[in-house]
Amino acid sequence: MLFDAHTHLNFEKYTDEERRTLASEINESELAFVIDVGDNVSNSVQALKDADDYPWCYAAVGIHPAHASTYDDSDIDRIRELAAHPKAMAIGEIGLDFYYGKEDREEQQELFRKQIRLANELRMPIMIHSRDAHQLTMDILNEEGAFTDERKSWFPARPSADGGTEADARVQLHCYSGSVELAYEYVRLGATISLGGPITFKNGKKAAEVARQIPIEYLLSETDAPYLAPEPFRGRPNKSPYITHVVRRMALLKGIEYEEAAAILTENGKRFFGI
Repeated sequence: MLFDAHTHLNFEKYTDEERRTLASEINESELAFVIDVGDNVSNSVQALKDADDYPWCYAAVGIHPAHASTYDDSDIDRIRELAAHPKAMAIGEIGLDFYYGKEDREEQQELFRKQIRLANELRMPIMIHSRDAHQLTMDILNEEGAFTDERKSWFPARPSADGGTEADARVQLHCYSGSVELAYEYVRLGATISLGGPITFKNGKKAAEVARQIPIEYLLSETDAPYLAPEPFRGRPNKSPYITHVVRRMALLKGIEYEEAAAILTENGKRFFGI
């Protein structure tokens, strides 16, 4: 049993036939749960349709920073409406991307803040995209109350690395690419680190080190399909069933059996999204 905590079955370039084929491959795989993540209003709608069509599929709804210069407040209102769907499990993916978005940094921050506030209003988990903006992402999350004791009180406690339990802010750092030190700080604040294909890359040493050092209680497994296919599929379109390669690599880095890693990461995903 496997959990893909971040994928895009709703990818706008898929034809209906391609989407059905991918869903069939998921049906035949070890996957039991997939989070289909929106990055604008239209594919958030598609994510919810996918969630209605397939029992293993759940949705996240939100607006990616790539759309910061084109969205308006009616889009935020529409995300609020979509979030009421019973299989909408999180607000996301939201955040900052300064790798591509160098001209609209102020707009990105405004959009990010509005959606954190929406997640707090609705008491929902948050899925974060952060690229080349690691410290500012954390600063805004703190400023907008993503790690407050009040927010943590809305969600059940999670297992801690010392065998006890601790408060959970239900904030996912999707496809985390920051330092180990920053990852530890996020975990201390109550966030969860999600890792995908880059932990299998030869040049993915930083992501692999995060997987090695951060306790597995605070990790999720993801593909971000159709992006970031793991080895041996790197350079080709990613698919959710390729999550097996992510989990096998994580198990190797942790020094545990694949089955144990798969079971823990699946339970982490179910708990994080309230499934």
